[in-house]
Amino acid sequence: MLIIIHLSLMSVATLCLISGMAVAMFKRSKNYWFKAHKTLNTTGLIILLAGTVMAIVGVTVGGEEHLSGLHQRIGLVTVILSCVTVFLGYYSIKAKNKTALLALHRWLGRLSVLGVLFVLILGLIMIGII
Repeated sequence: MLIIIHLSLMSVATLCLISGMAVAMFKRSKNYWFKAHKTLNTTGLIILLAGTVMAIVGVTVGGEEHLSGLHQRIGLVTVILSCVTVFLGYYSIKAKNKTALLALHRWLGRLSVLGVLFVLILGLIMIGII
């Protein structure tokens, strides 16, 4: 049951993060883009962290070894990368060196979304859906 909760949370988080990135890329001309981008990515990160907790609890309850496979290792790196990306986004609002921080935020955001998609595919392969 915990694996289904984990899968559901991670799928919703992926949709939020992709939507947040899409808003930033394609809706900049609208005056709501920044608030939508911030809301979608913050929500996506919170759901991503909840999904990570479900995975940890599921592995602990199942008596399995933590970080035993590629999905788990890359997943952990991706969660950390996503946290750093969201932190940089918030930090860059009031930072003095906005240009460099925003460039780093954008590139880490792209890497985060690619990582989330890659880990999602690895997880679906792991459970036999793909």
